[in-house]
Amino acid sequence: MHVFALDRQGGALTLLRNSDHLLRRFGRLDVLDLAAGEQAPLSVRGEADRFLFPIGGEVSIAMLDLREQSPSRGANVDLTLSAEAPQGVLVPFGVALSMHAKAAARLIVLSTHSEEHPQDRAPAAEELAKFAGNQ
Repeated sequence: MHVFALDRQGGALTLLRNSDHLLRRFGRLDVLDLAAGEQAPLSVRGEADRFLFPIGGEVSIAMLDLREQSPSRGANVDLTLSAEAPQGVLVPFGVALSMHAKAAARLIVLSTHSEEHPQDRAPAAEELAKFAGNQ
């Protein structure tokens, strides 16, 4: 048995990370709280896939495929995740993700890598403009 402190930064409570050395292979597991009206910044992970699981409230997510070699490059997907109708979503690395909570929401976010990657970024407005209107 091992009892350990959890790390809270901003709205995220990190449950596990690879550097904790508690499992052989693992990235990071967070509980993310979004306040009513809060918009999480648009982000692209360069190496880590992310899984989203709603456990409280409802959150709107928007995804844009920015992967160079992807057959769905430029595709937009908008959907709503709700704890009332739970489902998980995989956001592959290279796909931009934005989240907005109209009312308070709580999600579990699992990432396959916890370390920063040189290609983690917020996409530039010029890059996003290339794909404006794509469905």
